[in-house]
Amino acid sequence: MRKNIALILLSLIGSLCIGLSALKNVAAEESNPDESSNGRGHLLISPTRLKYNVIDPGNTYTQSFTARNIGDDDVTFTLSVDHFWVKDGSYEEVFSEATNRTRITDWVTFPDGTEFVLAPEEKVEIRVRVKVPSDVIGGGQYAAIIASLIAPVSGEKPNITAETRIALPLYSTVNGDISYRGKLINQSIQGFSFKPVIKSTSSIENNGNADFEATYYLKVTNFFGGDLAHEVTDTKIILPETTRIFAQDWDGAPQLGLFRVTQELIFVNENGEQATSTLEKLVLICPLWLVLIVLAIIILFIISLIISHKKRQTKKSSKKPSWEQS
Repeated sequence: MRKNIALILLSLIGSLCIGLSALKNVAAEESNPDESSNGRGHLLISPTRLKYNVIDPGNTYTQSFTARNIGDDDVTFTLSVDHFWVKDGSYEEVFSEATNRTRITDWVTFPDGTEFVLAPEEKVEIRVRVKVPSDVIGGGQYAAIIASLIAPVSGEKPNITAETRIALPLYSTVNGDISYRGKLINQSIQGFSFKPVIKSTSSIENNGNADFEATYYLKVTNFFGGDLAHEVTDTKIILPETTRIFAQDWDGAPQLGLFRVTQELIFVNENGEQATSTLEKLVLICPLWLVLIVLAIIILFIISLIISHKKRQTKKSSKKPSWEQS
């Protein structure tokens, strides 16, 4: 019986070694992503948003963005202005709902026109002008610059077209009675994972009437040795009267390991001052199959001890006393 248990243990340990070797191969394969990409008629817009910091009622302000054709064919697009807001804590973008925070859509014009044709690799700088009414109240105002690309649908009749819309968010704060107030609702780091990922989430609420930026810093170090394994910093805008839930994950983590994870948030607190909140936690990443193998080894070891103990008890009970032998 002992021999059979030993063979089973050796088999499980062998499987463990093979599995760890496979983990290394998987990690090596995942470190070489496919970098090839090609497209036709692509429009690249930069920067990714326009931000007018504090604008005064009665004044006019102008900023610009660049549109570039990075495809192989000519690109034709038109510009328009739409409402911009977000839905729920996930911050899904909404472009159709008009609110008191989207009145700026009526203040935007395009001095350079609204229709453009770009040849491959050609680019153009486009101005966006905002004329602020003199009677507007203070606080955040938001809109979206929409670039609509129209192209014939392949295989269809010439008069059938498909439209692609690219949104460029526009953020602004009208001078006046401005209130910056924020609150940290939640901050967490997942302590255990069967998958090669480290998850962290946070929720920040904006109780004011103007947007502010929050900085999210995530640092991962190896528990044994303290070497830096991952580090990233993200900056997000929190719109007024909303709560933003932000997930900051490390998707490229190894299949197995013990890490010390630090999450640092910098935001505006309820007093309108900059505040910092830091959370540190140990995180274990271990695949499910490895957990099952370890449990199987432990169970077999316990069974082996029980069997050995019973055998010793049996031998003791079967052994005759010395007086009976004589």
